[in-house]
Amino acid sequence: MGRLCGVSVVAFWCVLSVATTTSAQAIGGTITDSTGAVLPGVTVEVRSPALIEQVRAAVSDGAGEYLIIALEPGTYSATFVLPGFSTFVREGIELVGTATATVDGRLQIGALDETITVSGASPLVDVQNVNQQAVMTREVIDAIPTGKAFNNLGVLVPGMVTGTTYGVGQDVGGQSGQSHQRMAIHGGAESDQRIMVDGMSMSPWTQEDASLVWLSDGNFEEVQVDHSVISAETETGGVRFNMIPRSGGNTFSSRSFFNFSAQRLQADNLTPELTAAGLPEPNRVKSLWSVNPSIGGPIVRDKLWFFGSYTRQVADSFVAFFEDVDPNASFYTADLTRQAFDDQSVHDATVRLTWQASPRDKIQFYFDDNSNIHGHFLIGTALAVNVMPSASVNLFGDIQTYQASWTSAISSRLLLEVAFGALPQDQVWRNQEGVNTELPGILEVGS
Repeated sequence: MGRLCGVSVVAFWCVLSVATTTSAQAIGGTITDSTGAVLPGVTVEVRSPALIEQVRAAVSDGAGEYLIIALEPGTYSATFVLPGFSTFVREGIELVGTATATVDGRLQIGALDETITVSGASPLVDVQNVNQQAVMTREVIDAIPTGKAFNNLGVLVPGMVTGTTYGVGQDVGGQSGQSHQRMAIHGGAESDQRIMVDGMSMSPWTQEDASLVWLSDGNFEEVQVDHSVISAETETGGVRFNMIPRSGGNTFSSRSFFNFSAQRLQADNLTPELTAAGLPEPNRVKSLWSVNPSIGGPIVRDKLWFFGSYTRQVADSFVAFFEDVDPNASFYTADLTRQAFDDQSVHDATVRLTWQASPRDKIQFYFDDNSNIHGHFLIGTALAVNVMPSASVNLFGDIQTYQASWTSAISSRLLLEVAFGALPQDQVWRNQEGVNTELPGILEVGS
């Protein structure tokens, strides 16, 4: 049994990063007439409520090809117009992840006031990108009855495996709190996992495969999980999570999410044989709930949008140990009237501003103020030894996320992106109350 006494530690980290990948989707294809001949000079307009400017346009080249870049996740319609031909409209084009949707147009000779509308499923095959990506859209995140952290969504990918992080091998309904599990796939290394928001790292320099920030799902439009044939923009071949913040819209809208669980809603598999073998009580829920209201809308229609969100979460769990009768004694003695517990709580507030500075230039700002407390960090079986309650750490983290990006669609073949991110982190590691810090730590290997 491990027992630790020490002094408080305060750490301040500031991590700067540049964007390595973004959510820039695109729509492109080839335009032909009824005979199959390519048509240059066709005006293509794509429309979607997801675009702050509402519409983006391009003109097909000499090969009848067009490409509209720097789009946002959402549902689009594409309109093809050429004098002497009927207008062709394609509806229901859904963009997710970093895919390029191939949308071909086939125009027929006719008057301009004639319109042919085609509604159908979104293109499923991306012929311009080879990386394999699972995208958890807002609809999927809201519908799946599971925890809402990115690791809860990552395990939905076939073949994904989780490692044991601080004693937690698999989260159930968010009970593990901010102790995110590391993930791997196809024999990859768990330490190669990367966590990003809008293409910028959310990890401290001390541990690049994890993040102290509690990433509330209500802040994001979608979660991109890159798991195979990962882009060369990433230096490792591990699983990459990229979360795309929500941007608001031209109409005000709000959303609130609540969940909770209690001890009476949980069963256990504790048997008399396990009790006789020395397991007094199993791990179980103590208190689990979260509240996440959010609101978004226009500051200036078609020009400046905002989206804001706040999250309060508590994830307390009893562990299979009891409190010390005397934390300063030479040997651990269990107080059978007080089962030990691991307590976690989070406050998280975010805001995002999206500004369409010109028809080609978009500027975005993202700020996240995150504070969390892990009252008995490393308790239980988090390490190679059993850590008793008095040896655990009272961990406090105060983290701010600052991001700014500028996207300029110079042409259909050239996209300029500039981004900056800062992640200052203030961590405080304290001893538990009642522990004499002048005593040496004790490693107790038997009774």
